Amino acid sequence: MRVCKFGGAALRDGEGFRRVKEIAAEDGSRQIIVPSAPGRRDGGDEKITDLLYACQTAAEAGRGFGHLFDRIAGRYREIAAALRLPAPDDDLREIFGGLRWGASPAWAASRGEWLCGRLLAAYLEMPFVDAASVIRFDAAGNLLERDTMELLRRMPVPCVLPGFYGADGLGTVHTFPRGGSDVTAALAAAARNADVYENWKDVRGVFAADPELVPDAQCVTAMSYRELRALSALGARVLAEEAVAPVRRAGVPLTVRSFLEPRHPGTRIGPAFGGQPAAEAIGVTGRRGLRLYRLERLDGGETLARSALEAGLPLFKLAVDADALCLALRGDEPLPEALQALSERVWQHRAASVSAVGEGLRRADGAARFAAALSAAGVRAYSLHMPPDGLYVTAVIPEADFARSVTALYDAFIRR
Repeated sequence: MRVCKFGGAALRDGEGFRRVKEIAAEDGSRQIIVPSAPGRRDGGDEKITDLLYACQTAAEAGRGFGHLFDRIAGRYREIAAALRLPAPDDDLREIFGGLRWGASPAWAASRGEWLCGRLLAAYLEMPFVDAASVIRFDAAGNLLERDTMELLRRMPVPCVLPGFYGADGLGTVHTFPRGGSDVTAALAAAARNADVYENWKDVRGVFAADPELVPDAQCVTAMSYRELRALSALGARVLAEEAVAPVRRAGVPLTVRSFLEPRHPGTRIGPAFGGQPAAEAIGVTGRRGLRLYRLERLDGGETLARSALEAGLPLFKLAVDADALCLALRGDEPLPEALQALSERVWQHRAASVSAVGEGLRRADGAARFAAALSAAGVRAYSLHMPPDGLYVTAVIPEADFARSVTALYDAFIRR
């Protein structure tokens, strides 16, 4: 059995619904379909979820929201008409009434997936399962994973299961953070011990580098869950850990595929792929917007480190020696004055990080080749780090050198 998640880009209009139907019909093992709410059709469009939040905010403040809701209703009616389905007027009236009578932000936002799921179920001629009946939260909005897994195991299949939301024992709706449809699908795949969890996007798969920096970056054929987690943590715009943790723990393979090119195999992600990895590295990533500090105090490095950790700073990297502390921080929050006061000298630089990720780096002189590639590109690394398991190599570099560093590392580890 396959669990398939389709995001808002796939379901933005009637043509997208038709693509989803073709993909679902192409393989009868695609038994659980998890949709998001319709996304933007173009750059000037608005996401359904954003409009629903705006309606709820206006209603809560006692302002009219009919003009906003008309845009939502118009989108769903257009989709239904394109699919030759009856207009979902009863459902739209139910949503409008809930908003008018004080619906919570979570309930309001969840109606995008709920109504999209109902339309998709009708179009696919599959049963609809309300996520509120199988995705269980506590009253504070925390996922009750054990209860949820048991409910999902008893859920009838095949079915369309909308993503992003669930409910507590009293029926109050709660939502995951944005991107929560990925979590819903991963939970369903893990609970049903699926053969594979297919995440359908508007890209071919996971790329070995950001195509905005490396236009001809290749799509990675296969990687491990460890590699995916490292890529995400080190800056790549891929699936977040919470969106894959259920299938990673259950050992269910994940594929990232393109609904625009359904014949392309995409990227397959699993616990492991054979014995020795085929490549030293499967991807290059990084992040801009770091601030690098060096705080100096004679015999005070450990004191500075304790104070930095107690301050709850947005740490990316920390290194300490007897007389100094080096911090790489995310964002623009200033260094606390108390920490500066403990220091005899403070240096600050705008910085970025670049990383090569791959299970194969541990069996090669990965750190040395990484450093050599940066040096050949004329980039000075402020620091270089490779963990004992050799899963990745990371350098903190001047922010101005970010783009050429990514290109140099891609050439050294991927393109060759």
